[in-house]
Amino acid sequence: MLSRHVVQDSASLWLHYYVKTENGPVLVKVPQAEFICFCASANLAALLSIPALGVVRTKALPLHNFDLDNVTAIYCQSRQGFRHLIKGAIDLGIDLFEADIRPEQRYLIERFIALDAEFMGHYVEDIPSSALPVFIAQRARKRSFDIELKSISLDFECSFNGELYSVGLYGRNEKGDEYQKVIMVGNQTDQGSNKQPDGEFARIVDDIQWVSDEKTLIIALINWFADYDPDVVIGWAVVTFDLALLYRRAKLHGIALTIGRGKSELGWKVADKYRPETLTLPGRVVLDGIDWLKAAFYRFDSFSLEFVSRALLDRGKAIHNVENRGEEITELFHQNKLALAHYNLNDSRLVWDIFEKTQLFDFAIERSRLTGLELGRVGGSVAAFNNLYLPYLHRAGYVAPSGAASQGLESPGGYVMDSIPGLYRDIVVLDFKSLYPSIIRTFLIDPKGLIEGLSSQESDTVDGFLGAKFSRRSPILPQLIKTLAEHREEAKAENNAPLSQAIKIIMNSLYGVLGSKGCVFHDARLASSITLRGHEIMKQTRKWIEELGYQVIYGDTDSTFVWLGGKSPQTGIGEIGKQLVDIVNRRWKEKLKNEMKLDCYLELEFESHFEQFFMPTLRGSSEGSKKRYVGAYTKPDGELELVFKGMEQVRSDWSPLARRVQQELYFRLFSKLDVVSFLRGVIDDLKLGKLDDELIFTKRLRRDIKDYTAKSSPHVKAAQKMCQHTSDEQYSRKGTKVEYLITLNGAEPVKFQKSSIDYDYYIDRQLQPISDPVLTILKVKFESIASNQLSLI
Repeated sequence: MLSRHVVQDSASLWLHYYVKTENGPVLVKVPQAEFICFCASANLAALLSIPALGVVRTKALPLHNFDLDNVTAIYCQSRQGFRHLIKGAIDLGIDLFEADIRPEQRYLIERFIALDAEFMGHYVEDIPSSALPVFIAQRARKRSFDIELKSISLDFECSFNGELYSVGLYGRNEKGDEYQKVIMVGNQTDQGSNKQPDGEFARIVDDIQWVSDEKTLIIALINWFADYDPDVVIGWAVVTFDLALLYRRAKLHGIALTIGRGKSELGWKVADKYRPETLTLPGRVVLDGIDWLKAAFYRFDSFSLEFVSRALLDRGKAIHNVENRGEEITELFHQNKLALAHYNLNDSRLVWDIFEKTQLFDFAIERSRLTGLELGRVGGSVAAFNNLYLPYLHRAGYVAPSGAASQGLESPGGYVMDSIPGLYRDIVVLDFKSLYPSIIRTFLIDPKGLIEGLSSQESDTVDGFLGAKFSRRSPILPQLIKTLAEHREEAKAENNAPLSQAIKIIMNSLYGVLGSKGCVFHDARLASSITLRGHEIMKQTRKWIEELGYQVIYGDTDSTFVWLGGKSPQTGIGEIGKQLVDIVNRRWKEKLKNEMKLDCYLELEFESHFEQFFMPTLRGSSEGSKKRYVGAYTKPDGELELVFKGMEQVRSDWSPLARRVQQELYFRLFSKLDVVSFLRGVIDDLKLGKLDDELIFTKRLRRDIKDYTAKSSPHVKAAQKMCQHTSDEQYSRKGTKVEYLITLNGAEPVKFQKSSIDYDYYIDRQLQPISDPVLTILKVKFESIASNQLSLI
């Protein structure tokens, strides 16, 4: 299924599903649809007295709410009537249950349908052969299919004011056959020069469709969509920039943007809110590279196409000045359109190759297939939980609550142990595999189980926290996690990385959903029974390890850092780690079986071994820090690899110089190389102006400047100065990349630097904080190095 819709006509309500079949796209229509919700049966009469409900039917069901009241289903045949029902219920102070579940979604989840389905019914015969086939469905069921989706990477080039110059389109099929096309305003001879196309530019001449103006470009693109007919459109900020820009330009020219299937129009559910969640494009799926990399938990210092493509593909944009590409794009449009077409296609190809390299196509499909979320929807953890949980809840005799039982995340977070700072050799890291999902499964934590447990006999329950008791009988959530865990092991065995990653993310999101007041199942007793049980598990694990003669120097949520004592072990490090894991896992199984009569699904694993490890103190204190450390291990090629956690090295708000120096300081510390001479040389070069290029801070505005309550942030001040110097408001907008230096007159944008660089700031506020932890180990004071008055030690 590509997209899902509910459509109201004059007579009735329909569900529309645009699906891709082995024989092409089809519009499936389900007739006689209804908006559905539930109420306590005692409140039905009051609700039916609400005016303007339209055609409504009701049915008493063998279901209960979480207060154990009998419930009745209410079925509305119009959207307007359903809205009146919801508003009237609010005015009467009456709870409605599951009123937020959309009809097109409920139809699927009640049948356990996620992405693939088989519809039974008949085709409409009087549809023109050129139109999209229409199928009237009477029944549907879950089926699995493997159908190739036709995808295209789309990218626009435009002027500073948004006028479209060209659109690049690139794709490949499963056989590796390429497709590429550029629709460009102008003509091949309109170059502003007498240069003949040669080399790589000459190869794309036949791939360009020349059009006379922007309006003709838009019409040509609409025709292209009808002809090529892609199922999936990908791009970089493709919704928030490309499609939003296309929509605005089409609107300017009075063109109906009919690029959806069946000549349906692209639109937005909320005016002027150009976001993936507000986009409507019937019959097509839109995947934005930035959003989907983040959804798959990729992390980059910058999510610009240039940065990500360099990191993943080792190549980037086909332009000389990436930072000022707007000016160069306009120049190419007027001087060398073939070069602009090459640049345009290269951007489209970069996006395609990033999707293939990271398997984002497969990840998006597997995520939808697992959760029932629409293909292309990012986020949606609460909706995914509902899709998975509700059909089982209904079959167990309950409807979902009307809202959260408590307001917010009252439960504590993960357990973070006080650290023992210092420089260590041989630290073993032991991790509990999927700790929170394992806790849910082991201790039978479940929304339905909580309701039933509170009214059950003691022998039939498992104690939680904050007074929670969970029924041992047929819990839903632990069974869902069991199924997901089994599927993940199968995916790993089959080397299906996208499926394995999708399952891992879903499993780990379950605690977050239960801990969020945006979820109707949220209850502090549920969330606390997970996190506080995690605290208990981590403390007991530490106790068992230390009883074996080892020291635990730190622990964080699910990880335990064990010092082996500083002596060369008789057996291998890996063997010691395995022994610790085996002992702890065995003890947990015995403890839970004997004390709580529970099967244990907690699984401690030997995660890693740091040959050297540094846990710093809090600045200006002897107390150990938390969530900050540096570890080192030797790679197979013999090189020393450093791992930074929570240090300045991994934070983008420190200068490139500070990050480079910190990396080198710890490399020298662990390699027993001279730290002091290196640091003195850096400070000397800094004062001589040799390192100015490494002093530039780069940060983006997270909101418009006018929306910042505190204007003291250096990058905000620098952005304000850019606006003042240029009189250009674009530098004040959210997302603007600000490059600035700290000068004797504060933060100044690099382009408009007037004052001298404040080298003392970089020494005192950048180099000293990152140097002090290392120098403390060496018993050297930073001041003695900075002043070139190093004492003999």
